[in-house]
Amino acid sequence: MTRPKSSLLALTFALIALPSACTPKADNAEKAAATAPQRIAVVDGLSAPEALSFDATNNVYFVSNANGTLGIKDGNGFIARITADGVVDSLHFIQGGRDGVQLDAPMGSRVEGDTLWVLDVDKLRGFDTKTGKPYITIDLSPVKALFLNDLAIDSTGDFYITDTGIQVGADSKLNHTGPDRILKVARKDHSVSVAVSSALLSSPDGITYDRRGKRFVLAPFGGPSVQSWAVGDPGPKDVAPGKSMFDGAEAEANGQILITSWNDSSVATLEGPKLVPRITKLGYQPADVSMDAGHSRVGIVSMVANKFELWEWPAK
Repeated sequence: MTRPKSSLLALTFALIALPSACTPKADNAEKAAATAPQRIAVVDGLSAPEALSFDATNNVYFVSNANGTLGIKDGNGFIARITADGVVDSLHFIQGGRDGVQLDAPMGSRVEGDTLWVLDVDKLRGFDTKTGKPYITIDLSPVKALFLNDLAIDSTGDFYITDTGIQVGADSKLNHTGPDRILKVARKDHSVSVAVSSALLSSPDGITYDRRGKRFVLAPFGGPSVQSWAVGDPGPKDVAPGKSMFDGAEAEANGQILITSWNDSSVATLEGPKLVPRITKLGYQPADVSMDAGHSRVGIVSMVANKFELWEWPAK
């Protein structure tokens, strides 16, 4: 049977058009792959790395390693120093039990000038960023601190510290008993007080000070939403729902606020009432994140995977 010319022409045009119709999809996939953030370096073999802070002056990341069960005073915690390129410069830059250092299970940290501030069970400790030498310890046990997790420094220089309300049992299991609190250490006299105690805190974990918003941003491990809180408020307010099990929080000079989440294995930015995923599908539970703005990179640690990773920070 002879096929009509019109049908032959239609078939010809369809065959010609088919490759061009598929090309945009392929191109889009290639572009997405090309613009997706890339992992630059991996450091394995850490020991319960719970937190980290980037030091722009010395161009290094300081990584807190509990080296055992969190919240236990066993004297064997350490701080690793990793270069901005993701290379271990000193695995035990600061080591509990060496050179007069007392360090049990270090967690949240911040770099301020030439000082590395580190939380250690119920203490806030200060170390020299260049030498690792300890020079100050502030005891928070007078306010019955249970589980100091993360810290932020506000515009006045005062410290605000999350107490996740966890007690360590005889079997080394972590039990959330409460109370959930934010503690304050005054810059002037190092006096310690309770800034807020509220069930609304939902196992507060990460905390950072948002200078532009004049507020603290909280990453609650036990709640469904990132929160904000200002000094004097009776409790925090939910600002952006997410997958919960939030951990790290860091506000950058350019206004970006970084949040990590265990439940979707991501690093996101807080943008108004939304969390916008920026690095996803990490394949592990990210504990903390810290940005190297000069190189547009972030360091990420996982306490569960015992690793540090260095990633490109994606442009919007």
